[in-house]
Amino acid sequence: MHSVLAKTSSVYDFLFIGLGAANSLQILSLYKNGLLEGKSIAIIDPSSKLTDDKTFCFWSTKEELFALNLEGLVSYSWQQIEITGITKQSIQPLSYYHIKGTDFTQKTKEILNLNEVTYFRSTLECIPTINVDYIAVTVGESVLYCHKVFDSRPPTFSKLQKNQSHLYQSFYGWKIKTDKQVFDTTSMVMMDFKVPQTDVTQFVYVLPFERDTALIELTRFGKDKLTEDEANSILQDYVNQLGTTYEKLADEVGVIPMSSGKIDAADYGENWIPMGVRANLLKCSTGYAFHSMAADAILQTEAIKNNQKLKREEKKKRFSFYDRLLLKILSNTPLQGKKVFESLFKNVPAINVLRFLREQTTLSEEVVIFSKLPKKLFITAALRDIAQQINRLPTVALPFIFTAFAILLSFLQVDFIAWGILALGFLSIGLAHGALDHLTAQKITSGKQLIYFVLNYLVKGALFGLVWWISSDIALVLFILYSAWHFGQADFKEWNLKQGGQSLFWGVIVLTMILFFHTKELSEVLSQIPNLSMVSLLYELPQNAILFIQVLTVTFGIILARVNKSYYLLITLIYLLMASQLSLLMTFGIYFILQHSINGWKHLSVGLDKDSSVMLKNALPFTIGGAGIIFYFLFYANENYIGLFFIILSCLSLPHVLSMHHFYRLSASK
Repeated sequence: MHSVLAKTSSVYDFLFIGLGAANSLQILSLYKNGLLEGKSIAIIDPSSKLTDDKTFCFWSTKEELFALNLEGLVSYSWQQIEITGITKQSIQPLSYYHIKGTDFTQKTKEILNLNEVTYFRSTLECIPTINVDYIAVTVGESVLYCHKVFDSRPPTFSKLQKNQSHLYQSFYGWKIKTDKQVFDTTSMVMMDFKVPQTDVTQFVYVLPFERDTALIELTRFGKDKLTEDEANSILQDYVNQLGTTYEKLADEVGVIPMSSGKIDAADYGENWIPMGVRANLLKCSTGYAFHSMAADAILQTEAIKNNQKLKREEKKKRFSFYDRLLLKILSNTPLQGKKVFESLFKNVPAINVLRFLREQTTLSEEVVIFSKLPKKLFITAALRDIAQQINRLPTVALPFIFTAFAILLSFLQVDFIAWGILALGFLSIGLAHGALDHLTAQKITSGKQLIYFVLNYLVKGALFGLVWWISSDIALVLFILYSAWHFGQADFKEWNLKQGGQSLFWGVIVLTMILFFHTKELSEVLSQIPNLSMVSLLYELPQNAILFIQVLTVTFGIILARVNKSYYLLITLIYLLMASQLSLLMTFGIYFILQHSINGWKHLSVGLDKDSSVMLKNALPFTIGGAGIIFYFLFYANENYIGLFFIILSCLSLPHVLSMHHFYRLSASK
């Protein structure tokens, strides 16, 4: 075995970055299968210590233990566990196994001593160079050319989403020998909560090796790590309750990340393999990883032996959901942690709990388990998680889901529910997003400027009213065109697509999808507009022509989605097609409120640097005015109110479209 590489380039079959549990397990597995024989190995690890400051524990069946190649390393095992105040419970056919850190490390180094190994007492900071035949890594003044790299460096995490949490599982333990035989070696204490819960979840963990020897470890789940002084004080009080003098033989200290956030690791190809926590092999809600890392080592060994690409199974999404819930509860209400864990082990057989923590239970078993936990706590956390997940979806997902929901309600003949939701949306964000135009103009600092803005706004609307008086047909065409321009501009802004001719074309497609899939209702609306001659053309259109327009519109929409490589465009087309089963007004309401208005509201919030509550307050006077006009037409206007309302709506829309265009242009220039 060599010590340190000279300042030359060398080629290695295997590079192990870090010599922790994951890479050590991989080395043991490769050795047992004869895959290290004749291989050159490099190890990058800044540490060279070999002390008994770490233990590895896991639960497993005896058959699994042999399959994982770990039987020769186990020093102690227990088939019963205890939780605070709960009677000992058998976990058979499982056992809780313990491996000494020194035994594990020594075994790994014995294997390495049989091979050509070069150590680098360093950390890896560089970005590797990836080649077809090798991976080049620079360490100090040396360049290492490697065929396969196992990277077990501690991971970094992406910025947390609102439903994600990051805690630390920090622990500090004493291995002690007592003057009296006070420990029960037939069971291990998994969680003893008879310690202060000072705005954290913490417990003591006891591994009784002999009647007079045990590891007593304080574990904390919290945003802050345990300090040595805190741990020593709590451990001192705990050990004093044993009623015996003792000798401290060793300390154990460590920190494990408990994060439901996404691990941020670069992809350097199939021959650069993330390991351990970096490979998401740690269960974030418990901190257990040893068993999954041992199983992963065997999986990788089989892939190498058969010259196959490693295929790791993805974590089942429902267990990721459970982990997020528990971490969020421990993060937001840490004092509830004790109640959760004690309820779990008190009401559910320990063997089932351990199977659940190993993610080996069925959905029906999990329903039973959650029914035994504090229901309000988990239901509240679940509803918040779902809401935050939905909030992360692209805006276009909301109208898609609502369209399917509205079709179901219509089938059940309770579509008044969908109408009620749309009405609330229109009276709030639908009207309010257009009632903030005074904020998108140049800064208004006085009442006089506000009056001037309102008068200017009304004049623009009145001028368009004059166009209606001159020619209803021209006014209608102009209304459709600037509406298409506005809708396309807002959608393309939301989806970061280039605005211009394509965004106008998209707006035309959207309006054509809404209008020409409801031609009968469209004819009824247009027939109430005074002096409109083109309505007769719509009545005279044969069904084949309408079908041709529909097919052509969908085709153009698909082409536009493909050209822009945007599935947002495609989803919008799909839900507008689905909405052909609904009424014209509801279809337009779904698009206008749940897509256009929400997108516009988001853009205004960012561009004006205001949160929603402030914006709603700013919009309130104009929103009330708009709502008043609508209610007047609904309840007090004559039978031909739809035509007149349509004209007034178009007159108010023109200055809004111009204001938003000005706003979008200013936003793009910043």
